[in-house]
Amino acid sequence: MTIERAGAVALIAGTLAMALVMALHPTSASSHGGEIVKTLRLGLIVHAVAIAAAPVLTFGFFALTRAIGFDRPIASLAFFFYVFGALAVMLAATMSGLVAPRLIEAQLAASGADQAMIHSLLRLEWYLNQSFATLNVAFFSAAIALYAIAWPEKGVLAAAIQIAGLLVGFGVFAWLVSGTLTLDVHGMGLVVIAQGAWIILAAFGLLLRNSRSH
Repeated sequence: MTIERAGAVALIAGTLAMALVMALHPTSASSHGGEIVKTLRLGLIVHAVAIAAAPVLTFGFFALTRAIGFDRPIASLAFFFYVFGALAVMLAATMSGLVAPRLIEAQLAASGADQAMIHSLLRLEWYLNQSFATLNVAFFSAAIALYAIAWPEKGVLAAAIQIAGLLVGFGVFAWLVSGTLTLDVHGMGLVVIAQGAWIILAAFGLLLRNSRSH
């Protein structure tokens, strides 16, 4: 298997994994003790999958950039925007999947002033999660738009990749800076669907480039 084909598979697999994460992501916490434990466990699993998907997708984008050419400044810049976005999503997932559950467990066992302090820490965790999620959406949007601009091929599929990339990249970024995009499960789910659709389209473009070179 060539690195281009492996990269295309990584892009598709990583995107499907992120779609699964958003589909299974808990949307609310029950006040019942047993349900809270189940929710925390599910949250840990889905965020662990999100963290694991980040290096898989990064490998896929490395292969994509390699195929386009690291000597193309726009493509290299797109790759670095993606890498920093991947780091941001790992930090966001760490906040929600690893830090928040520990704080919630501690809050359940605490009382009085300790409980109030832990509640404040949970608010801080939420703000950090939202900040990292914002950086992730912004960097991924920039990366997709730059890849669309740098795409070297001609033809119907290439045109679709370029047009869709510009629409998704600039569209999601505009939605973010407008202040109307809420980065909860539903908002992030829509972002993942839009960006994921372009990633899968780019993966097929990478496969086509690979088949033409052999």
